[in-house]
This record gives sequence, structure tokens and C-alpha cells, in this order.
Amino acid sequence: MKPVAASGVEARWSTFLGKVRARLGEILEEADAGLTDIIATEVIDPGPMSAAQNEVKARLFALREKIGPAWAKLEPEFGEHAGNLEDQGRALETEIMNAIEAFEAQTMKKYRARLTELAHEELKERRLACSKCAAPLPEPAVKHRVENVTCTHCHAINTVRPGLAMAMLGPPKKS
Repeated sequence: MKPVAASGVEARWSTFLGKVRARLGEILEEADAGLTDIIATEVIDPGPMSAAQNEVKARLFALREKIGPAWAKLEPEFGEHAGNLEDQGRALETEIMNAIEAFEAQTMKKYRARLTELAHEELKERRLACSKCAAPLPEPAVKHRVENVTCTHCHAINTVRPGLAMAMLGPPKKS
């Protein structure tokens, strides 16, 4: 192949990388909206969120995989500008990998926030009563797992179970 003029090669490569970067933004924007909806409605069932998250990551990895073959196809035309232009492609590959990590972290943050919201609602709505005498029970010391609580009135031992969101949330994070 005959080398193309430097400005033409750089323009083609820059255009390609620009399209990949734009697609990266589109995928992340679509994913954010979709996962926000899933988290709002399906937070107790992690299956839909996990499936959606895996699909988004697969799309991002596939996008990243377009850079190498494009480089291999155009490299013979680059001539002396190859090193700098290859670095631009590698930088975009790294940017995509960083976007995947940030996307996962952001999704988990939203997931935990919604789960925390539901756990607080569960605690507000919970009415603990003794199974023997129906007297109110004191709140258990640990709210995220099953605990035995003794009735202060009749001394019966009651098993208190957390709500599903509270159980999924687990113990509070130590600061």
C-alpha cells in the first residue's frame, strides 16, 4: 500500500477514534438510564441488574476490540506517524477500560443507595410483637440478620427476621 499524506492519515484515524469515543458515551448514557430504571424497580432481585450490567460490559468490550483491527488495517498507511497514532488508540482502549470500572462502581453505588432506602422503609413499617402475648418487642441489636429477642412482658423468646432489603444490605459499613 502506498502511504497516505500525514494529515490525511491522522484525520482518518482521529475520525475513527472520535466515532468510537462518541459511541462509548452513547452506550454509557443508555446504560445509565436503563440501569437506573431497573434499580428503581428490581433492586430486591439482582438478576435483571446483573444481566443488564453484563450486557453493557459486553458492548463496551466489543467497542474496545474494534480499535486493534482498525489499527492493523490502517497501520501500513501511517508511515513515520505510526507511533503517536498507535498511542492514541491505546489511550482510548484504556479510557474504555476505565469507563467500565467507573460504570460498575456507579451502578453499585446506586444499587446500595436504593437498597438502603428500602431497608429504612422496612424498619419504619416493622411492628415487632411477641408471638406469645402480642406485647411490643424491643428492636433487636442487629437489624441485618435473624436474632432472638426476649419479650420484656412475658419473657418468651421470639425470632425476629430482617426485611429482605435489610438482609441483602448486610451489616453497616465501618467508616
